[in-house]
Amino acid sequence: MSFRRRGEVLHGTAPRRADPRGLPGNLLTSRGIPQRESSRVGVGRILPPTDQFTQLSVNDSIESNHPGVRPSPATSQQTTSTGCQDLDRLLGHMGLPLGNSLLVEERTTTEFNAVLCKVFAAQGVVHNRVDSNKTGNTHLIVVSLDQSFAKQLPGTYKGSKKDIKRSKIAEEESKLTVQNLAEQGQPSRYNDLRIAWRYKLTDGGSKDENPTYNVDEYQNYSNQFDITTRLMPAPTPQEISFLSPIQPLQTLLSQIDRIITQNKGKLVRILVPSLLHPAMYPPHMFKLSGIVSLVHGLRGIVKKYQSRCTLLATVSADMLSDFMLSQVENIFDAALILEPFDQEMLKFLERAYKSQPNKVQHGLLHILKLPVFSERGEMHVTKSEFAFKNGRKKFEIEEWGIPVEDNDDMGGNTSSSSSSTQPGLRNESAHPQSAEKPGGNTTVNLDF
Repeated sequence: MSFRRRGEVLHGTAPRRADPRGLPGNLLTSRGIPQRESSRVGVGRILPPTDQFTQLSVNDSIESNHPGVRPSPATSQQTTSTGCQDLDRLLGHMGLPLGNSLLVEERTTTEFNAVLCKVFAAQGVVHNRVDSNKTGNTHLIVVSLDQSFAKQLPGTYKGSKKDIKRSKIAEEESKLTVQNLAEQGQPSRYNDLRIAWRYKLTDGGSKDENPTYNVDEYQNYSNQFDITTRLMPAPTPQEISFLSPIQPLQTLLSQIDRIITQNKGKLVRILVPSLLHPAMYPPHMFKLSGIVSLVHGLRGIVKKYQSRCTLLATVSADMLSDFMLSQVENIFDAALILEPFDQEMLKFLERAYKSQPNKVQHGLLHILKLPVFSERGEMHVTKSEFAFKNGRKKFEIEEWGIPVEDNDDMGGNTSSSSSSTQPGLRNESAHPQSAEKPGGNTTVNLDF
């Protein structure tokens, strides 16, 4: 008998066997390895040559040195500020991660969420004006009919009158003059006669009270806005785009996609204030199919450009049914609820903080889910643990605690009133007719 090696072809030729799956077979070499023209992976799968792969677009992501983007301290994802530092901390990422959406619901007929919309938009405009580049680095898309919204954005907080005066003095001292040159030769501690331990004037300087923000490294990441002022100059059409929600849904979504494509390399912030407001949305949008299609389309756009796009929407919870509201909440990556206090509670807080009116809160803030964390299955549902207040200068979020009402003044009044009413009650119970004679003395027999 004669033996031959396995895989060796006799006489150098072999009949071609048809592929049982109907695919064209390849000519085999001495070891049965297919040729390099098309690589076979698995059974029945052929990869095309590498020269047929499409090139990745570099402009699909934002610049690495964007002033409004920083990594999340929790997940290292790229994050942008919402314009409210307290809200940034509450989200757990010191901002809203790119490619995520946030829904802010509000109960009753108040509009505290409008402040969050304005600071969100103003933060994007301020980021766009940080660099001297003419093209900019941030673009804002607002889905609303109210185009006067651009003129209502708050300006950056420049500090109190004392802080403004100090900044002017520091600016004058920074100028090159003979007097400033003479003062530069002396140590700064000799020019300042304030107590070091009280004002933190140590050798190392005062430390940042909020090290999570890394102010030194991300100086322009988040700004504090003064809601009593206006952003000057007002945003231009190159910085903000208004889209009408009345137009057909596919037209609206295609316009948003086109604007994002035109602003390559820019951070795009999509804002939907007063979602499903009766004055701005057609009647068919109040059906479940209409609102879900809109929100799902917006989410698809945000996920498509997840490296440079975020979404913030606000809605009045009283306008939607519980079932429809739950369906909308499920589509968003994060959801918060603002529950303003009623008049009775506000009066109680005003009495409790009579000497400190700035501490009066305006409502409770509930957390339904947080971005990224809830997708991973982490439960971050909190109710009645935080309170918000719309202060004179900014929107603040803090831990909620029921204050203790000061009853010093009321205690004296109640004690005196009780001492004056109790004998009257005894007199009236013992001698009903004596109640008509003020000043009459009565005696009650207490013997048992």
